[in-house]
Amino acid sequence: MPADLFQAKRQEMRDEFFAKLFLLGGWLGGTDTYKRTMWAAVPDIACQHAAYTLTLRKGLPEVGANNRLIMAGHEAMLAQWFNRPLLRSDIALSQQWYANHSATKAFPSEVWDAVLAQPGDAITLPLDVWGFPGGQTFLAGVPCLTFEGPGGLISYTESAMCRYFAPVIQATKARLMSEATPRDAEFGLRSAPVEVCNLILLLARFVGGAGSAGAAQLTSNDTAEFLYPELFKSIGTIGHEMMCAGQSFDKTLAAAEYEMMDRFVSKMGTASLLCDLVDAETVGLENALRVIRAHPETDRVGVRVDSGDIAAQCVLYFNEMKRLGIPPRVIVFEDEVTPDGVRRVYDLFRTQTGLEPTMLFPGAGGYWWKLVHRDTVSAAFKRTATEDRPNVKFSNSPGKETIPGYVRVHARGDTLVVADKSESIDGEPLFVKLVEQGRVVYAEDFRAQAARAERTWGRYTRWEASPLVADHLSRFNAMRKAEVAVARARLG
Repeated sequence: MPADLFQAKRQEMRDEFFAKLFLLGGWLGGTDTYKRTMWAAVPDIACQHAAYTLTLRKGLPEVGANNRLIMAGHEAMLAQWFNRPLLRSDIALSQQWYANHSATKAFPSEVWDAVLAQPGDAITLPLDVWGFPGGQTFLAGVPCLTFEGPGGLISYTESAMCRYFAPVIQATKARLMSEATPRDAEFGLRSAPVEVCNLILLLARFVGGAGSAGAAQLTSNDTAEFLYPELFKSIGTIGHEMMCAGQSFDKTLAAAEYEMMDRFVSKMGTASLLCDLVDAETVGLENALRVIRAHPETDRVGVRVDSGDIAAQCVLYFNEMKRLGIPPRVIVFEDEVTPDGVRRVYDLFRTQTGLEPTMLFPGAGGYWWKLVHRDTVSAAFKRTATEDRPNVKFSNSPGKETIPGYVRVHARGDTLVVADKSESIDGEPLFVKLVEQGRVVYAEDFRAQAARAERTWGRYTRWEASPLVADHLSRFNAMRKAEVAVARARLG
């Protein structure tokens, strides 16, 4: 098959993948209802220039995260509103529905009329987005993106853009896993709600975990390998369903297990043999070693343990192979493996054998989906400026106060400096333009993003506000403190 035919189909599928993320064909319902009621009530404010920031206010509650997060997901997240222009006819139809037929009859006509003043049927949103590039490490509490333009329009994007929590969590998890093991940890398909979710998070995992070590590449998602053959490699081996297929009441379970193992190796020449169909520490152990010894023509047959005391089983299988004179084989271990779990398996192996666990291979499985929800990082999308006025959202909960202004972030040594775009900061500017007047302008290679994650992961330990931002915060907090004190006295 000519390579260009593969490339044509690949490009078609990539385009379709990101187009699927566009908010239901560009219909203006892809937001919270209160966006309509709020901006219909104050149309003058809706049309004013404003800034909103996306801030992930908490780090991952995992060993080694240390409040650090890795940016990822621009390609998918920005596609939700900016994959293609909106259609004039769709906007008009939305206005008719929400103003006259919805249970909540409200539509911010003024802000959308201003958008429709542009010529043509293809309507782009007059919004700019700045933020960290893919792979950039940042700290929880530091704004990671800023949206600038008519405030009522930016407000519409909140629901979609808060979803950045998913790829950022996934990229950070990948970095934590890469620190726990030099071996890749396979990212499965079946845990995903839909395959599109799997692809989004698989790309984020690559950004966070690939780096110079070339990890974060193995997957059982065949579509991912076809779409991005330069990034991913498919892996497949024997599964329980095939092992079970050999069972019957007129043969022993051990015989059925051995038969399936042997047939697979005879045909494929490589395998990670499942040993727990009957019992991993007795029958499965004997059958796996028997198959390995019966096929001296290949050294690509190892084992896979995924139930019971997997750390002890890794030691058991290694020692039994050594006793029989079998050179070390790959031992895949899985069972909701986490980075901390990988370290425990490795530590036991070192203690029991005195060797480095170079033949042990983690299959992380469900780990990649744990804690992947908004509350894990407390994603918040808040207004920080209106025209030339800084805005702050206060809170009675620690850590929920927003940072005012048209935010930009700079690096100075091990410190992230959160500043206003009007300031001149002695440091490296980290924000890049992602969207310009409704069109995505960020198009960085995934390998370049992964290299940035590798460079920046250990770099930052603290963050601070710039002089102007600190002054705004101080003044607002002083106003708040005084007004609250007066109100308390009035209320008795």
